[in-house]
Amino acid sequence: MRANITLILLFLLTACATPAPAASTATFTPSPLPFFTATLPPTFTPRPSLTPAPPTLAPTFAPINGTTNAQVNVRSAPSSIANALGLLPVGTRVQVLGRDSTDQWLMVIYPPNSSTTGWVAANFIKLEEREIASLPVMQAAVPDSPATAPPDPSPTANPYFATIKTTINVRTGPASTFPSLGLIEAGKVVILNGRNQTNTWYRIYYPVGSQETGWVAAAYVDAPNLQGLPYYDNEGNLVYAPDQGNAPGQPTLTPTTFSPAAGDGDSEQNPAVRMEFSPAGAELFSYSSDLSSPTGDDTDWVAFVPYVPTSEAGYVYLRLDCQGNGGITATVRKEGRPLPDAPQLLCGQYRLALKVLGGQEYLLVLRADGSGGPLRYVSYTLTISLKP
Repeated sequence: MRANITLILLFLLTACATPAPAASTATFTPSPLPFFTATLPPTFTPRPSLTPAPPTLAPTFAPINGTTNAQVNVRSAPSSIANALGLLPVGTRVQVLGRDSTDQWLMVIYPPNSSTTGWVAANFIKLEEREIASLPVMQAAVPDSPATAPPDPSPTANPYFATIKTTINVRTGPASTFPSLGLIEAGKVVILNGRNQTNTWYRIYYPVGSQETGWVAAAYVDAPNLQGLPYYDNEGNLVYAPDQGNAPGQPTLTPTTFSPAAGDGDSEQNPAVRMEFSPAGAELFSYSSDLSSPTGDDTDWVAFVPYVPTSEAGYVYLRLDCQGNGGITATVRKEGRPLPDAPQLLCGQYRLALKVLGGQEYLLVLRADGSGGPLRYVSYTLTISLKP
């Protein structure tokens, strides 16, 4: 019993004894590392690009149709001094894309069915679907500087000054069959340096202010003085200078004596000839006669009825060949009145297109031009054809 009590006491003393401290373990406290502040690169701010942004595209505009009412130049820019790209004959259908800011020029597709364009004077194109003011304004190339163009001549600087009465073609020779050098505008003052032998075409300095030459139809020129103006043939050779004698190397010319043309009794109510075209008939008709002024028969009347195979308008083609020392101007009448917008037929014009309606009668009035002398005589052949 005592032994058990002793064991219990020992157990209790052992349990209450304070435990010996454990061996201490060294704790490592690291020294703080130095803190480096990173220097960041500057924030990149994009700068504007030196390359301009592409231009804003113009809204797409479907081309509209138009028809030329005269032979006209197509130019590289909307200006009469811009380079000529080519010619459009009368009656040509064109596709119009827009206009310039002055409404004086129209941008067209040229050559036709291509991806390139040119400019045509607006008054030479009849629009079929819209008015010109409804077309978009198109960006145009800058034409040649007018400052480089030769100056207009002074009317007092030369006795042969003249004024252009309407915008017309200047040609390489004295007939409408010669190629066009370009258009010259109404109101331009030019200097004459020659004429053809029938006084129906004048040779001028062209471009204005240069020493180069071209030919213009006399009917569209106001020329107050022809006295002494030299004569040239169709090849451009000097034939005769009235105030200077014959040109060097030219044979001596004996002035031809002309007699007044005999009256033939025709009138507006009783034309000299009346021709009616038909599908089974001829496609070409010619008539020859003569006229003179201020004495003799000075007017002829020729009536014709064209045949057009469709209900729409068509064209006939006129040609006027002349000989003598005078000229002829021809106008077109219908139902007793002048035909609006009809081109004027002159000596030396070939394949002049006239817009007509089938089955209706037209009257050509041919008058002698009596300017330039006491008697101007001309014999002529008029040709009317259904084909060019």
